[in-house]
Amino acid sequence: MTSLYPTRSSATATARTPVADRIRAIAEDTDAAVRERVALRTADHAVSYATLWERAQKTGADLSALGVGVGDIVGIRLPSGPDAVVAMLASWLVGAAFLPMDVTVPDDYRDQMLSRSGARAAVDGEGLRTLAGVGGSARPQAGRPGDRAAYAIYTSGSSGSPKGVLVGHEALGGHVAGISQLLGLRHTDTVLQFAGLGFDVAQEEIWPTLAAGGTVAFLDSGDRALSPADLAQRVRELGVSVLQLPTAYWRLVCAQIQGAQGVDVDFTGVHTVVVGGEGAGTRDVHVHRDGPLGHCTLVNGYGPTETVVTCTALVLRADEPVPATTGLPIGGPVGERRLHVLDADLRPVAPGSPGELWIGGSLLADGYLGDPVRTAESFRSDPFSPQAGARMYRTGDLVLRHPDGALEYLGRLDNQVKVRGYRIELDEVERHLIDTRGVTAAAAVALDDGTGTGGRTLAAAVCVTADGPTGDRIREDLRGRLPRHMVPGRIHVFGALPLTTSGKIDRRAVGAMVAGAGGAGGFGSEAAAPAADDAADQAAELTVLLDTVRTLLRAPDFGPDDDFLARGGDSLAALRVSGAMRERGWRLRPSDLVAVGNARAVAARMKRC
Repeated sequence: MTSLYPTRSSATATARTPVADRIRAIAEDTDAAVRERVALRTADHAVSYATLWERAQKTGADLSALGVGVGDIVGIRLPSGPDAVVAMLASWLVGAAFLPMDVTVPDDYRDQMLSRSGARAAVDGEGLRTLAGVGGSARPQAGRPGDRAAYAIYTSGSSGSPKGVLVGHEALGGHVAGISQLLGLRHTDTVLQFAGLGFDVAQEEIWPTLAAGGTVAFLDSGDRALSPADLAQRVRELGVSVLQLPTAYWRLVCAQIQGAQGVDVDFTGVHTVVVGGEGAGTRDVHVHRDGPLGHCTLVNGYGPTETVVTCTALVLRADEPVPATTGLPIGGPVGERRLHVLDADLRPVAPGSPGELWIGGSLLADGYLGDPVRTAESFRSDPFSPQAGARMYRTGDLVLRHPDGALEYLGRLDNQVKVRGYRIELDEVERHLIDTRGVTAAAAVALDDGTGTGGRTLAAAVCVTADGPTGDRIREDLRGRLPRHMVPGRIHVFGALPLTTSGKIDRRAVGAMVAGAGGAGGFGSEAAAPAADDAADQAAELTVLLDTVRTLLRAPDFGPDDDFLARGGDSLAALRVSGAMRERGWRLRPSDLVAVGNARAVAARMKRC
């Protein structure tokens, strides 16, 4: 019995050409029309391939002048846009790898990543600067460019600290070739760069597009939360043909525009929609098809950071039947990868039986930066490969292989969760909760987000000392130390946490406690008083907005001047509020909730539909 799923054919020779060399070939083409193709586009600016290459060379010279060279790491903390792409490409030109970080990451967390990675230099809003780090990327200092590291991405760690995943140029190049073939990318395509730079999906949006000679389009920095109409408008203005979205966002957008047609939600220029980050269902596909995106080919991708972004995908054309499953299958391998479905003894399971997914093939990360022990635990020798030294990665995901070979994702086997596309180790969240002054016990859980779409939200239960902090205070403290996606939207204080018979915290019971406490409100107590404002004295728009926010955030004490983000709101919650308000006859921009924050100021911007 074999555990191998046949791989797709790929342009192996092309895959072995470094991505930077493919970009250079376009930028230095003898045909001026090729050189002047638009590589990067914003709402009001376009950068040609020739200009991109010129700017990258200049920035590379600046990095060299700071002593950055082969084997080093450059930390990059810039907004998504041309400057970030230039900095990443420049790092490659001097033989260094880059470490991308979201601009929203707190300074303490940024410094922790820079220190752990041993970064030699950093590029941020203030320009280039050298760092004390000398750790390097643990990659060869000489030899072929393909042997060097391309980038490092930090993910949540089960030991309570983030772990840096190091990806080499050869693996990245192979993935670029594989995903380009899967999506059929051409030089006429424009791909929207939607993911935050600290999320590895951003690398998949950028480099395959540029290697194919296409255009990478960027949203404005203020577009942190877009309604379906706003998204459609940006897509039209930028000429986007390939749209890659987090599953949770795509699900909400499709639900809000189901059955809608018209100029406000026109996506006719888009031919492919790629989703991923968490599980999707076949019900989602039916909703997707009953709207302005229904004509598009839908690609459901799956892939841990350790397998270089998307390692498996299901491609579903608009005229193909929806699979007869509950969960939307994650398909077969992308590029030169091998998929093994194994039991606890690493033996292939029978078709139709659940097993753990292991990813083999050449398109794997090197491992964890500076952590050989953790690397050895997750990356093992591949006994199913005829190639000496072949490895496979343990995903920790439970899957089932269907008769046609496609895989269906069933869930996790460990203490890791996916929340809105981000992989989160609950242990790391709990460590930071415990590190908060006054907190004596803590448990983090992932709960249904209440939308009815299968989305999840991060929550926590804590015990505190007699004079300890409220849930609100704990959350504010975490916001200064952790990336936004790792801060629980709801933190409830209890007198004690339930334990199992072995004396460990009972997560299932904690989840039930927190879910039950949600209706009672309190981000810091079980019985927070409702807001004292007299609804009769409030403007109609503020009254209906407060009612909607209190319901969707499960925070009955949310007041007119409370901060939306501080009380557990985020861009997806803002989109939900916007949709609910539209159903009640009010037009509200989700971005206003995120940017302005308090309900009173947002209500002043609302209009009747």
